[in-house]
Amino acid sequence: MKGLFFGQLGNLGSMLATLAVFSISLVVRPLGGVFFGNISDKIGRRYVLYITMLGAGLSSFLMGFLPTYAQAGLAAIILLLILRFAVGFFLGGEYSSSGIMSVESVSKWRGLASGIMQAGFDIGIFGVTFTYTIVATYLPQSAMATIGWRIVFWSGIVTTIVAFIFRRRFLTESPEWEKTEKVESPYKSLFRNYWLPMLTILLATMGFLYEYYVMLELSPFILQNILNYPDKLAGLILTVLSASDAVGSVFGGVLVDWLRSSKNALLVVSISILVLIYPTMYGVLIVGNGWLVLLWDFLAVLPVGVMQVYIRDLLPANVRSTGAGLGYNGGTWLAAWAAIIATLMASASTKPQPWLPSITINTLIGVVLMIASFILATKVTKSLTSK
Repeated sequence: MKGLFFGQLGNLGSMLATLAVFSISLVVRPLGGVFFGNISDKIGRRYVLYITMLGAGLSSFLMGFLPTYAQAGLAAIILLLILRFAVGFFLGGEYSSSGIMSVESVSKWRGLASGIMQAGFDIGIFGVTFTYTIVATYLPQSAMATIGWRIVFWSGIVTTIVAFIFRRRFLTESPEWEKTEKVESPYKSLFRNYWLPMLTILLATMGFLYEYYVMLELSPFILQNILNYPDKLAGLILTVLSASDAVGSVFGGVLVDWLRSSKNALLVVSISILVLIYPTMYGVLIVGNGWLVLLWDFLAVLPVGVMQVYIRDLLPANVRSTGAGLGYNGGTWLAAWAAIIATLMASASTKPQPWLPSITINTLIGVVLMIASFILATKVTKSLTSK
């Protein structure tokens, strides 16, 4: 997409501009999370999910109709920014309710429920990458710059419609929320009484999302521009990557159930990433094995299955959706710049050597934040136990 909207800025400029535009949706997600999370704690999780899912799906669908810079100039970029803002706002609201609702609705295997729910995101990525692979395989290369990229965005409306029908028919309200004593202002109660758990959650999500978005945003660039894989092969690897993403999400959630502690599970996945990230990236970049991107993805996504149970364990139900909306999405305020920082550290090089320390260091930044959250969570849980 960088050539369609920012080709006039050159290689480094167009890449940074593209990353910045797509990072806007991450920056505004906390705003949507707090707005819809507050509503979710007041009136329930289910109706918020209807609104946010339709809003995000339609905003993404409309991106397929955008004019390019060559067709509309600055207006094309402004429209792109508006739609990316809308996508981020609605996705922030969706995350404030969906994950919390999944772990509130079961009494056993909460980690597994969290992992499966988060795997839905991976199924969505699978749909996108599968569509991209099919389009890149059967359309001429020249058509990718005209109609091909639009088809990828349009395809998302199918899953939006199917998911809406499914949720309308089968979704019931969270039993934990129905039983809890409601508060007049979940937002005020959250910051007045639960500021330390919120800080703990923010550190974890900032760390997890920072290292995850380094992988998510840079893996296509690594495959296509560093390893010089053709579009068909890169698309195939990225399609399979969504499967490893789903497996990692579920495995991280099951780890919570095995250890009987979301806090300890967060520590275990943090140490796993700490130990394995350098040899994994060495294999990708220096050895040149692009399939090892799947291991990179598996490691990066492990914490996602932990996070919803982690949030549930630290916050009561009457402020939990607001806390998840800000806490989970608040991590994107840092994560939004992860790929940009890593790219600047590597000077957007097309050589693999600068990317090895850049990706390793930026991944370790995320790990340090997650371990700091674990230390704070130990203090918070001791405080809750003593009351």
